Amino acid sequence: MKRILCIWVVLGIAVAGWAVKATAADQIVLKLAHITAPNGMLDKKAQKFAELVAAKTNGKVKIEIFPAQQLGNIKEILQGISMGTIDMAMEAEGFMDAFDKDYTIFGTPFMFIREELVRNAYLQEVRERVRNKLAIRTLPGFAFRPAVHLWTQQRQIMTPDELNGIKLRVWQSKALVDTWNKLGATAVPLAWGELYMALSQHVVNGMVHNIVQVRDEKFFEQLNFCTKLDWLNLYDVTWVNDLKYKSLPPDVQKTLNEASQEAADWFVSYGQSLEAGAQKECEAAGIVFKDADRSLWVKKASVAYPELEKSGLWSEGLLKKLGK
Repeated sequence: MKRILCIWVVLGIAVAGWAVKATAADQIVLKLAHITAPNGMLDKKAQKFAELVAAKTNGKVKIEIFPAQQLGNIKEILQGISMGTIDMAMEAEGFMDAFDKDYTIFGTPFMFIREELVRNAYLQEVRERVRNKLAIRTLPGFAFRPAVHLWTQQRQIMTPDELNGIKLRVWQSKALVDTWNKLGATAVPLAWGELYMALSQHVVNGMVHNIVQVRDEKFFEQLNFCTKLDWLNLYDVTWVNDLKYKSLPPDVQKTLNEASQEAADWFVSYGQSLEAGAQKECEAAGIVFKDADRSLWVKKASVAYPELEKSGLWSEGLLKKLGK
């Protein structure tokens, strides 16, 4: 009797071991890259997305997150998705203007309010062009970041006329460079990973970003003033290699879509909840905050739009088509 019991125990252990191996073998693992700090605001969104996917699939799908440019800068990450060496990424959709110039208009300072972006049919057309051309699919959801402001070292800037002499770091987007130059600054495109050092060495003496990320990345240590402008509705999206997406079972595709939308909705509320605390921390570090008359900036920026279109920054006639 004891011998029979031992046999059953051994068989039970063997079956359990096989089941664990089978589960591990059956698990779908997707690599997701982004460029910002671990446990920062954007990494929290990636973590939320991974949690939702795991919960909705009972662990069948695992999202492995690679933050802080572990898989390259944003251009390298997007190229990796296109080639299929990286499965997924999260970042501001404006970076896609490197692949289709009409993305540029949606990331132009003071151009759109949030509601216009969410319901814009032409943006969906541009996404489809990129998907067909580069195999980069954009999943549902607009993860709007907290309001984007102007940060400087030397002095508080309240009007565009006061921008002269300000070397302003912007991310690598021609729309941002040209528009901020038209507003009066000297726009300097720099990669995210180079920004802290550039501020400390005075390669640039200003930057544009939201309060939470300035706090998270400790940029406030190199800054003195924040002019609150809310000049760009910056939002993040989730991308996936289209061939990888199509190779997944329909229920997994559905889960990725749902989790992307839910993570985006969660992120908007989460980001807003962090703003007040982040501003207090920056103020305690010596940052002076002031609200500017945004209408002055909108007026001057809008004068630049026809020139940007004429220069070929986006398709001719797009301003009229989008009612701008």
